[in-house]
Amino acid sequence: MKSITEGSFWEHLEELRHRLFYVLGVLAGLIIVSFFFSRQLMALVLSRGPAELQTLAPTEAFSAHLSLSLLAGILISSPVIFYQFWRFVSPGLREKERKTALRAAFVSVLLFLAGAAFAWFLMLEPAINVFKSFETGNIVGHWSLANYIGFLGRVVIIFGIAFQLPVLVLMLISLGVTTPDLLAKYRRHIVVGLLIAAAILTPPDPLTQVMLMLPLYLLFELSLLTARIGYRKRNAS
Repeated sequence: MKSITEGSFWEHLEELRHRLFYVLGVLAGLIIVSFFFSRQLMALVLSRGPAELQTLAPTEAFSAHLSLSLLAGILISSPVIFYQFWRFVSPGLREKERKTALRAAFVSVLLFLAGAAFAWFLMLEPAINVFKSFETGNIVGHWSLANYIGFLGRVVIIFGIAFQLPVLVLMLISLGVTTPDLLAKYRRHIVVGLLIAAAILTPPDPLTQVMLMLPLYLLFELSLLTARIGYRKRNAS
């Protein structure tokens, strides 16, 4: 594939098209493989879900298996997705920045999977308990299988994307858009922004919002600390 710094706009667009087709091909293949194991995946998901789930249409169980296979395919193919993205961006960077971009691809994958694991192991059960706590009086919860799988998928993907915050912060700093001292100066504003982002991304309950906001804030502080160490090393050299 040609460098993004060479050729015309249409050549860059063609390269992007090739990479998208490659990603979609890998994703489609992994979705198909996941579908063959969808019964095992469904058993695992239901082991941590509500006690009773129902289907409201003849095809709902089948569509739920498809949705679960799609989610599994996205998680498994995430290394390819992030790698192809950074490979498309990196040719337009300097040699040192290219190495940074490849490291960013690796870190992006780890953070995405960490966010998904955080949602699965720590977020799912408390969120379910919060929602079920509102089923009082004459309200009886009969949760749909498809709706539950859709809810699980949204939570996992949202947390995986939200955990990309350190990559975003370090990228902005490395590009000179901002500095660690400037981010520290506006820490309170950033905290408010994280609260707003958590409120938008998560279901409308305070517990879920706080459980997303807290790790995001810790990741922000970790990014700030890492950036400051990098600044000191750069100035010392």
